[in-house]
Amino acid sequence: MKMKIFGFEFEIEVVRAIGIVILITGIILLMLAFNAQSKINDIGSTNDPVLEDRILALENSRNFFTISGIGILFAGLFAIFVLVEKSTPSVISESEMISAAKISSQIISGLSLSGNAVYLPANHGLTKERIFIPAPPSSSLPPLALSDDLTMSPGKDGTTPGMLVEPLGSDILGRIERELSIDLRMTDIGTVEASLQMLKQGLSAVKDFHIREAEDEFVLRIEYAALADACRAIRSELPDTCRQMSCIMCSCILTAVARAAGKAVRVKSVDNSQDRVVFHLELRDW
Repeated sequence: MKMKIFGFEFEIEVVRAIGIVILITGIILLMLAFNAQSKINDIGSTNDPVLEDRILALENSRNFFTISGIGILFAGLFAIFVLVEKSTPSVISESEMISAAKISSQIISGLSLSGNAVYLPANHGLTKERIFIPAPPSSSLPPLALSDDLTMSPGKDGTTPGMLVEPLGSDILGRIERELSIDLRMTDIGTVEASLQMLKQGLSAVKDFHIREAEDEFVLRIEYAALADACRAIRSELPDTCRQMSCIMCSCILTAVARAAGKAVRVKSVDNSQDRVVFHLELRDW
């Protein structure tokens, strides 16, 4: 991730490292000031002209080191905490996350879609991942011939068997791939978990997440960090959001799994009664 200072771009980690060096320099100067004061105390009161000159030189050094040390110390703190934090882009706000969940819930409810989400890889006519939400609560997958501009798939009787939409987290996933210069397509789940650590370390979006295989399913555990309050509000008011149209960070990880595995990722069930949301997933050929 990068930030701009006086029109020039710098990596945030570089700015943070420079700030730490400046901070250490300030501490060293303050230690020198303390050392000068200790020498003054050791000399004590004296009428010796030589020692008086020595005390005067030590006092000048002490004052210089103290003023410089305090100034440099604050410059280091400013670089570490103010510049970096203010320059870190806000990925999504709590209000945006809640609004997106409410809109998605209203659309799904209006179309009478009750099935669990299926995250589709970019296959069978799709150039990027999509979410398929079936009308019945079944495990059926969409047709094998799709297109990027298809959003509804009406049945013969005029009903809507499912909705096909872009995952909320696809842009975040693309950003992570660009930042890390990686391509997750057809890799593995381990690579997904390692690469998406940026959600924790770089974006501070999630507090923790893990993906593991258990018997015939995959289990994804995710806990939000900065957006924890929004996650709690959504889970309280719109509990079906997690299994049908997941919020941006959960959606980002689920989309990454579909991209890496090249398989359809069906949400079998979700336990969202606690702050750590647990997805039980089924990966199927599609």
